[in-house]
Amino acid sequence: MIKLNLYDVNDSEVSYKISKFPDGQQSIEILNCAQILIEYNIEIVSPMQSFKDVELIILANQAIREIDFKANVELYVPYFLGARSDRKFLPGTSNYLKTVICPIINSQKFHKVKVLDPHSDVLEACLDNFVKISNGRFINSVYEAEYEDDNVVLVSPDAGALKKVFKIQKEYGVQHMVIGHKNRDPFTGEITHTSISGSTGDETKPQTHIIFDDICDGGRTFIELAKVLRRNTAHHDRIVLAVTHGLFTKGVDVVLEHVDAIYTTNSCANILLEADSEQNHGFINIIDVL
Repeated sequence: MIKLNLYDVNDSEVSYKISKFPDGQQSIEILNCAQILIEYNIEIVSPMQSFKDVELIILANQAIREIDFKANVELYVPYFLGARSDRKFLPGTSNYLKTVICPIINSQKFHKVKVLDPHSDVLEACLDNFVKISNGRFINSVYEAEYEDDNVVLVSPDAGALKKVFKIQKEYGVQHMVIGHKNRDPFTGEITHTSISGSTGDETKPQTHIIFDDICDGGRTFIELAKVLRRNTAHHDRIVLAVTHGLFTKGVDVVLEHVDAIYTTNSCANILLEADSEQNHGFINIIDVL
C-alpha cells in the first residue's frame, strides 16, 4: 500500500499538486499516475479540521479513481471533524455527525476509514467501514516519560473522559486518581465552577498529575481544572496535559500558563507550528501518529 499524505506533500509516496481558484475552489492533480495503476492499494492520510480538508479528501479520492476506478482506497483521518456534534443539542438544529459529515465520507466508498481515538461511539454506527485506531502508543509514551517512583496521579477532566481514564488506571496499575467536575452556564456554555474529588497522592513527595483526554479545543476545561489542582496539591507538584488531538483554537500559550507540559499527537496540522516556536520548545511534546 502506498500513501497519499495530505498533511505534507514532501512525505507523500503519491506525488500531487494542490491549486486554488480565485473563488476558493481547490483542485488536486496526481503527478505519478503510473504508480497508481501499478500499486492499486492507496491510503489517503489527511487532516480533517475543516470542510476545506473534506474537499481535498474527496478530490484526492476521485482523482485516484479517475486513474483506476478499481483502486482499493483507504482513508486515515486521525482527527474526525464533527465527532463532538453527535446529537441534536437544540430544537431546529441537525445532528452534524450523522446527517452531514458521515454521509459525505460514506459517499466516497472507502475500503476502510480509520480514526484515531474517536471522541464518540456514535461514529462507529454512522461511518461505513469504520476502523478505530487505539491511542495506546500515545498513552504509553506519556506514561513512560512522566513516571518516576510511583509518582503519577491520573486526572479525568470530567465525566465524559472517566471511562478512558479508568482504563488507563487499570492497565498501568496507578493507585491515585482525581476526577474533575464542572458546571456550565446553560445559556452561554461558559464554565462557572470546577471542583475535584478523589486521591491526589502522597503529599510528602513530588507528584505528577496527568490530565488525559481525547481533544483540547480552546482549553478552558483544562485551565480551570489546573487552577483547582494547584490550589489542592503541593507547590512542587507537576501538572501535565495529555490530549490525543490538540486543536488549541485559542493558542497553546494560554494553556501553558497553567500546566507544566503538554503531550499531544500530530493529528492536527497546526500543532507542529506551535511546538516549533522558540518559547514553547521543550514544553510541547509531539508523538507521531502518521
